[in-house]
Amino acid sequence: MERLYKLIIAVSIMFLPAIALAADDNVPRITKEELKAKMDKGEEVLVLDVRTGGSYTGSKIKIKEAIRFAPNDIDVWSKNLPKDKEIITYCT
Repeated sequence: MERLYKLIIAVSIMFLPAIALAADDNVPRITKEELKAKMDKGEEVLVLDVRTGGSYTGSKIKIKEAIRFAPNDIDVWSKNLPKDKEIITYCT
């Protein structure tokens, strides 16, 4: 599981400074602009949308080419993650 945490970079889309202060400092984060730049450059990144069902279906925000996984199923899908790509998760 520790290896998984090292592979995953959480996408942080912060609109308020208070959210930034509440964020877990142990999780590396990138901005939406940094993610877009990586994707525009054609970098090999795997984006996982791990929002819960209601958050996902109720949102107009969908990241192109993101793969959606339920956060409750992490034990199942984390075993099949590639080890040669940067993995970025998107959650709310």
